[in-house]
Amino acid sequence: MKLPIANLFLKKGSLIIFGLLISISGCGKDLLKAEDETVPANGIIWDYNTLKRVSASSAETKYAGYARMIQLSDKSLISVYETDGNIVAVKSTDRGTTWLAPVTIAPKSDGTNRAVPDILELSDHTLLVCYNGRPYLTDPTRKFNIQTKRSTDGGSTWKDERLLYEAGYQFENGCWEPSAVQLPSGEIQLFFANEANYLQSAEQNISLLRSTDNGLNWTKSPEIVSFRPGSRDGMPVPLLLNNNKDLVFAIEDNGSGNFKPYTIRNSIAENWKKTVGSDDKNRDYALSEKIGSEIYAGAPYLRQLKTGETILSYQGTEGRINKMEFADMKVLVGNSSAKNFSHKSTPFIIPEDKSCLWNSLCILDDNTVIAVTSTNAYAGKSEIWMIKGKLGPAPQQQTQAKAIYEADPTIFYEKGVYYLYGTSGDRGFLVYQSSDLKSWTAPVGKTDGYALVKGSSFGTKGFWAPQVFKYKNSYYMAYTADEQIAIAKSNSPLGPFVQDTFKPLSGVGKQIDPYIFFDTDGKPYIYHVKLQNGNRIFVSQMDSELKDVISSTTKECISATEQWENTKHVDWPVAEGPTVIKRGEYYYLIYSANDFRNTDYAVGYATSTSPTGPWKKYNGNPIISKGKLGANGTGHGDLFKDQSGNYRYVMHTHFSDSQVAPRRTGLIDIKFIPVNNGPDLLTADSKTFKLLSHQ
Repeated sequence: MKLPIANLFLKKGSLIIFGLLISISGCGKDLLKAEDETVPANGIIWDYNTLKRVSASSAETKYAGYARMIQLSDKSLISVYETDGNIVAVKSTDRGTTWLAPVTIAPKSDGTNRAVPDILELSDHTLLVCYNGRPYLTDPTRKFNIQTKRSTDGGSTWKDERLLYEAGYQFENGCWEPSAVQLPSGEIQLFFANEANYLQSAEQNISLLRSTDNGLNWTKSPEIVSFRPGSRDGMPVPLLLNNNKDLVFAIEDNGSGNFKPYTIRNSIAENWKKTVGSDDKNRDYALSEKIGSEIYAGAPYLRQLKTGETILSYQGTEGRINKMEFADMKVLVGNSSAKNFSHKSTPFIIPEDKSCLWNSLCILDDNTVIAVTSTNAYAGKSEIWMIKGKLGPAPQQQTQAKAIYEADPTIFYEKGVYYLYGTSGDRGFLVYQSSDLKSWTAPVGKTDGYALVKGSSFGTKGFWAPQVFKYKNSYYMAYTADEQIAIAKSNSPLGPFVQDTFKPLSGVGKQIDPYIFFDTDGKPYIYHVKLQNGNRIFVSQMDSELKDVISSTTKECISATEQWENTKHVDWPVAEGPTVIKRGEYYYLIYSANDFRNTDYAVGYATSTSPTGPWKKYNGNPIISKGKLGANGTGHGDLFKDQSGNYRYVMHTHFSDSQVAPRRTGLIDIKFIPVNNGPDLLTADSKTFKLLSHQ
């Protein structure tokens, strides 16, 4: 009897019906309980064509992060973020497609950075920004603090700066991360993390300040609204639920291990009369499916759709290296009571050694969800990026999230197992595994999924273009790092690949993209790319132990001289990514041309009767291109034989029509067509092209 009544209430959504049911059946508490236990049916489907940078980009800017975004009453968007110690705002009048130049809200001054801003549009359309003063010059006169500023002209100018609260002057007793909400009464409640009260411990509470005059004046003494003794409640994000009766704020809570998202709630009638403690009924673990206590899942953010579903984000390390600096953004959907968050999705697809941190959400008037992140995945520094999504069937997102993102890929096959490696990031090289080239495992390398990891062999950054092969009962990886070439060794295709002495191969200048080839007489050659007035492919003979090249044998093979190889007519033409095989009396040099960021990045080949050339380019090049496959940036891969003896080519493509990185990994069948005179024709069967994904 109770469940159908609850369903009727949820379907109708009427307060009159709710009151009637209570007066007749007396089961109002059961109705609320049923609503709390409702699990959402859908997740968020992300539109990767909407990926945009929000923060301004310039060579002088070193960092941009911790962005918050809202849609204003005039339908424009405004985002506030911190950049190199300053708080700025940017606006968009086309729903985030383009962004105007930043306006400074609060500059750093007198040894103090301004950090972690939040923005709120008040009922009279005044904009209120709250932020954190964080001293970078330690001195008792400079204290961690909470401040606000207001704008009455839509964010063009900012005034009425207020100092609301001061904590200690040292990092260990500071205050952090203010965020505010306005109640139907007009009262503003500003929440922040506060450890000023705990000089002898690492504890932290969530404190509250109030204003009843649109942020001009504030209560003097903060109220403690949330505290778990011995632990740290942090990073509060308040939300007034659509019922206009209940307040919920998300926090990170480390009371049971590493940080996890929790929610703290009160009705407006309760109004934080008492502190929500560790076992309080108003403290809830946010996720419907718990994750391991050791996994990091911090910095939650909370919003609600007009249709009632609540949306929670956090930065988490599930499926990644369990360190905050490798966390990515997770987004889940909860019910209208801000409970049972499920259908986890990953809006930003990033390499394993990059991060999406200090994330937030913005809900538009049509229920579009905007995910906002601070990420170093698309540049060598932290920038603000956004992507849009819609509520929809969750399984579609799961398929997208499992795509393999290995650039410059190579596949090594042995004893029924395929091993896939590629450019994974600045930590080293991940390796995936498959028995059928269709179903791939998650990264299985011996070191956190990596077959070679920085610190075990030559290189500090720029780990690119690996090749794995077996020689004299050992496994070798030739690779690029620091724009030099090195070779590491292992007793397993899963690694760890290491060097006894950390050093690159001999050579003059920058050299990248190695490929080791063993001729039929047993002589080893290394094909590689030198950066000399363009990317040019060279070959050198190696010593029999693969310790180094024989420098006197180095010879240029090809450079980019044809129209298809330099479609943008740049001054630095590119020919790179060599792979070499011998078929009959002919050697085939397969290579890629154009800058990899160019949509015309494509694959061609040349032939020779000698491993050192001269090489004759095929006049039907390119054999793999966007025109043939319908995907941008197709290239830089490796030719290999599958278990049936058929040739395949593994390569990367651009992420989408509008975005290069992260590059996706694809596979295509290769065939040789006999001709009467000369070398067989090498062709790629476009009908067999497919992108790879992992479990």
